[in-house]
Amino acid sequence: MEETKQSHRLEWILMGVAVFLIAVLIGFSVLMYRSQRPMVQAQEEATELAKKYTDLATVDNFYWFTREETYFSLTGKDKKGDEIAVILPKEGNKIKVLKQADGITETQALRKTAEAYPDDYVTNARLGMFQEKPVWEVATTTENDEVGYVLLSFADGKEIKRIHGI
Repeated sequence: MEETKQSHRLEWILMGVAVFLIAVLIGFSVLMYRSQRPMVQAQEEATELAKKYTDLATVDNFYWFTREETYFSLTGKDKKGDEIAVILPKEGNKIKVLKQADGITETQALRKTAEAYPDDYVTNARLGMFQEKPVWEVATTTENDEVGYVLLSFADGKEIKRIHGI
């Protein structure tokens, strides 16, 4: 009789733990979905506008860039199969279309930054506009977890500005 009570108690405890873990997983999933929603919505809207007003046919990458203003950028291929980049301002209607062959790629921007600052860890790059010129913003971190940014010209990869020690 005593063993049966202990067995039932153990079953209830295990069931309670399982219900708690399922609730935590569901809560975490909902939180992740809601936190990603603005990015997904921005990507969907930027893609729709770019396909409507440019020759963009396929999208390979999406970037959310904020420096002086906010821009949404897409890279992909146009209807002829050429690689292009489309930069859309969050506010306004001046869409910029760039031929990827006329500038450096994300990979090249990452590589140039890593070579220029070998002690920094290069984390990612985003395409946008700075002082009315297309740029790659490359994010870095140091061993001390200090964040930095390097702005490189899209056209030739030259460094425009470096912000470090944030």
